[in-house]
Amino acid sequence: MGLIIALLVLAALAVLGLTLTFYICWWYDRRNFPEQAELPGDRPISVLRAGVAVLWEWLCLSLLLASYPLRLLHDASPVRSRHHGERPVILVHGYGGNSANFLLMQWRLRRRGWANVYSVSYTPPHINARKLAAQVKNHVEHILSVTGADQANVVCHSMGGPLIRYALKNLELEGKVAKVITLGSPHQGSRVAALFPPMGAAAQLRYQSPFITELAEGGSCPGGARYYSIFSNMDNFVLPVSTAVLQGAEENIQVPYLGHCALLYSHTVLEHVERCLLAGPRES
Repeated sequence: MGLIIALLVLAALAVLGLTLTFYICWWYDRRNFPEQAELPGDRPISVLRAGVAVLWEWLCLSLLLASYPLRLLHDASPVRSRHHGERPVILVHGYGGNSANFLLMQWRLRRRGWANVYSVSYTPPHINARKLAAQVKNHVEHILSVTGADQANVVCHSMGGPLIRYALKNLELEGKVAKVITLGSPHQGSRVAALFPPMGAAAQLRYQSPFITELAEGGSCPGGARYYSIFSNMDNFVLPVSTAVLQGAEENIQVPYLGHCALLYSHTVLEHVERCLLAGPRES
């Protein structure tokens, strides 16, 4: 028992160290590129609230890592239509994640009456982002086939945003997605990606990389879908934080004092996601 407790303490400290490391990067980026750290409707950051946000992000990252193995059960479950013909909500995770990242949001959406909610996985994260986008496209088409719906709504965390945008632009998914809601997605890439090995998707997601630049050509919101971007001024993985602002989106929504992983567990984020899902066309 003592060994187990010691291992759990070491694991918690390791996750805390990782969280603090990325917040050091966030602080450095904010200090040295202040103009890129500005967000619509920004206010000065409260030190106390920022400290609480760091602790909350540590807990959320710990939960995310602890739930990682649940993917084995989640992905093994067959896709079934609960309300045939109802537009499905498809949840797409970020770099290095899996379908278990969205377990809480999936459960909460179903509790609120959304019947056809599916969380999907793509692997492995180090391969070319275009191949990962093809996997996302296949998931969308498979779920549409099972549910009998004409279009899907897609909620994406982190790298999932650029992947669905690529699929809508280049992989014949146009017209099959009604709404795209992104959570902390690096639409212009992220400087944090430079900390990962320079291969595959990590290299392609670097700030203003050729892949990101190519993706924005002809408009940042392709495929006829309506886009919504939800982001935070304390996202420690999306740097600069302004890269999460999506030009041409129906709405860019800031939820302050939330870290990158905390976006997945926030009640405020869930409220915004549901509001975006229910939103009608913008008045002309």
